[in-house]
Amino acid sequence: MADATTQVAGTTSEAAALPDPHPDWPEPVGGWLCLDVANSLEGRHKDVPDDRLRTYADLVHWVARAGGLTADQVAALLALAADDPNGARRELRRAADVRDAVFRTFHGLATAGRTDPADLAVVQESHAEGLRHARLVPGAPTFTWAWEPDLRLVRWLVARSAVELATAGPLARVKACASEEGCQYLFVDTSKNGSRRWCSMAHCGNQAKARALTERRRARRPTAR
Repeated sequence: MADATTQVAGTTSEAAALPDPHPDWPEPVGGWLCLDVANSLEGRHKDVPDDRLRTYADLVHWVARAGGLTADQVAALLALAADDPNGARRELRRAADVRDAVFRTFHGLATAGRTDPADLAVVQESHAEGLRHARLVPGAPTFTWAWEPDLRLVRWLVARSAVELATAGPLARVKACASEEGCQYLFVDTSKNGSRRWCSMAHCGNQAKARALTERRRARRPTAR
């Protein structure tokens, strides 16, 4: 993960991995935390998209799978959510708003070269809120940000990731999947020549190749007289 590391007070910076409660979830392909979170809503072109983040626990586990949280941090956040389920539900909704603003921002840049100032404001607001609750602590080799355990932490981390990508990341390498099946996954193209087209060769890339092969075979068939 390209994003900078974080710490939550009362946890270690590294911990043994927790069992994956969602083995059916797709592997993260975004290459940047905020993009992986934006990809948690599938089928945005459909009347009823498939939202992977149905609960606050889903949000925490999704971000952990993308490399944004350690196992200790996951445990601390899930404990907070169990103690304050109403607060967790409210925070899930706010995190979803940031996620969707992140998607529109980077999808707009990748496909049309423009953004909506309203979406940038949503991201900036959460980023600024997170900084107000953060403190600098010594790290290795540089200082890093640290927070007390807080239900808002995941949203703050996603917003910070988006700001870092927008201001100091490989912004020109952010792309949207070229699949014709409606996949709109976002990713950072890390290929040498910037030629990556699909979110995943194993899924969308193979589908596109199979479709092209079928079309070529149809084109070679003799025309019925």
